[in-house]
Amino acid sequence: MLSVPAMSSIVLLGQATGNWMTAWLTPIWFVSVGIAGGLVILAALVLLFKALSNVPPWEALSHSATGHVAAAILTAALAGGLYFLIPKEFWGAENLQEPVLLLAVLFLLCGIIGWSAIFCCSKQAARNAFVTLGEGAAGYLMICAIVIVLVGCGVWGVGAAMGPGIVAEPVKAFASLPKIFATGRDSITVTIPAAAAGDNTFHPVEVPIDFSLLSSLSVNSDRSVILADAAKAVDFRRTPRRVAADETLSWDRKQELDALPIPYEEGTQLHIQNREVTEATIRIDYLTIPPVPQATTFVITAFCVVLVGLSLLLQQAVAPRASAVAFATIKNELAQPLFLVLMSLGVIGILLYEFLSFNTFGEDIKLLKDCGITTIMLLAAFQGIWSASSSISEEIEGKTALTVLSKPIMRRSFVIGKFLGIFWVLFLMFTVLGALEIGAVCYKPIYEARETSTELPVWQVCHTEMVSTVPGLIMAFMQSVVLMAISVALASRLPQLANLAVCFSIYVIGNLTTSLVSSTQEGFEIVKFVASLVATIIPILEHFSLQAAIDADNQITMSLLAGSLIYCLLYVLLSMFLALLLFEDRDLA
Repeated sequence: MLSVPAMSSIVLLGQATGNWMTAWLTPIWFVSVGIAGGLVILAALVLLFKALSNVPPWEALSHSATGHVAAAILTAALAGGLYFLIPKEFWGAENLQEPVLLLAVLFLLCGIIGWSAIFCCSKQAARNAFVTLGEGAAGYLMICAIVIVLVGCGVWGVGAAMGPGIVAEPVKAFASLPKIFATGRDSITVTIPAAAAGDNTFHPVEVPIDFSLLSSLSVNSDRSVILADAAKAVDFRRTPRRVAADETLSWDRKQELDALPIPYEEGTQLHIQNREVTEATIRIDYLTIPPVPQATTFVITAFCVVLVGLSLLLQQAVAPRASAVAFATIKNELAQPLFLVLMSLGVIGILLYEFLSFNTFGEDIKLLKDCGITTIMLLAAFQGIWSASSSISEEIEGKTALTVLSKPIMRRSFVIGKFLGIFWVLFLMFTVLGALEIGAVCYKPIYEARETSTELPVWQVCHTEMVSTVPGLIMAFMQSVVLMAISVALASRLPQLANLAVCFSIYVIGNLTTSLVSSTQEGFEIVKFVASLVATIIPILEHFSLQAAIDADNQITMSLLAGSLIYCLLYVLLSMFLALLLFEDRDLA
């Protein structure tokens, strides 16, 4: 246990103010370190795949149905381990449905790792792994990642040269990594025997809590008890605390240390005296957090980088023909002026939102998030719809598709390849503009403090604003992908102009579906039927909008993201099935 001075320093950890560069660049440094760690892990996995490709039994799994069974077992073990290892506070509030959604999405994400561990170990896939990660959209993503890492390394290097102040608490942040999975919410339940007449015994209780990491604590008892720090009154260092029956004593870091219901000083132990003639049950609920909770950004960012890299490798390993079509599509779309124009508009828009005064009486940060995310989503959706309609429709009408399909490429590989190519173009757009958006959001509290002549925020505030922007970007990306998938399905039958008109109508109706259904509940039955039919067929795009959550400062839980991801995947799969069905018997001649 810690002494009182040490405990005080930990309670107030990270609250010291710094200059504006520290507040702005420290959160960006967290992201850059996570990306660097992800790249190192990804490189290590590629080398592991190369080594396993030289093991004949393992390499043979990538060419047999047994490999899918092994990948499923590996995925289930990994998903189950992560679900029970990660603190439940990371997932958000729980109910009966959320664990199912979380496990389903966690299984999908871990499935990328599981299937990659089997099918990326084929000799050809392992030999071309580094080439795959350096070409097409993967190459541009790698450039973006390296640029962010260099920025973070530069910030840290400048800070080391100039002394402390540029990056706040880097050593403590790294030291918090091992404690991320060892902290969380837990409880201790003890039973104290009934007290006999004249019995004033204080029973010792072991409390295995690391008080240096304690964030909140509550004590509840079904009987009247007394909490002390010694067995005898003459040895008490602090005034004993009485807990009445069904009373709860609570404490968090915002309170003074003396308000902690149980002893925390070094050399003390919790002792409990039962004041009633019946057995007492005492429950101690507590929450521990790492010294620097923001170190979780390291792990999450690295995990995302590894998932993206393995997704690209797995795509090339299991669908080489579709990947060839996807690579050609990516190369063609990135060479078009439209991509550069939309990217330029996005950059200009985000910079204008950063320094534009919305006159919202302190709500400019929310407007920056809302406007920035919406702008990126609209630009990406237009890019996706335009690319799908032009790429597929023009190739069909120009007989290019017939030339491609005359080679050993099946129609389904052509359609899936087109979808994957446009998907990675959208992902690249969201990566670049999203990085600019979170950088702008990270700086906005500092800009607002200067505009209002108030105290500069600490870096934790900027980090919180940055992290809260990421779920909105993820949901916006899902909405863009859904619209793009619908456009791919329609492009096999409709010309470009008709495709754009239909997708625009779906976007408008999809964002008004909830209002449309609710407004027709009191109308005629035929009107209610049509509204319900539209709500069933058209995707409810309002599910991907976080404007209300951003305005209300509500936390976005992992279960909400999981449900939205499953909804997105279902509509994408339905759209791709429709695309394959419409394109299968399309006359290309």
